[in-house]
Amino acid sequence: MKKFIATLSVFFAFTIASFAQTSPADLAKKDVASLSEVVTLSEQNKATFMELFKKKHEALSKPGLPDDKKKVIYKSIDAKLRGTLSAEQMAKIDSNPELLKQLTQ
Repeated sequence: MKKFIATLSVFFAFTIASFAQTSPADLAKKDVASLSEVVTLSEQNKATFMELFKKKHEALSKPGLPDDKKKVIYKSIDAKLRGTLSAEQMAKIDSNPELLKQLTQ
């Protein structure tokens, strides 16, 4: 009986842990939604940023990623944001440092 309870406990521990994890696609949707709250995006831009943020979260979720590689990813995301959005849109994002950090890091 003790083995059964122990096995059941381990099963539920892994089940709960797997539900707690979010996928890169879910995190990317959250980033696009946050960006859309501040600036108006076309459907094409939403799709572009969805892919960009999904790749960002996939890259940053790799275990053992060195800090210098993370910084390169952060700068790359920032450059792509600045290259895609207009100057007025970027000014709105720059005025909100928390959002900029969320989107780039």
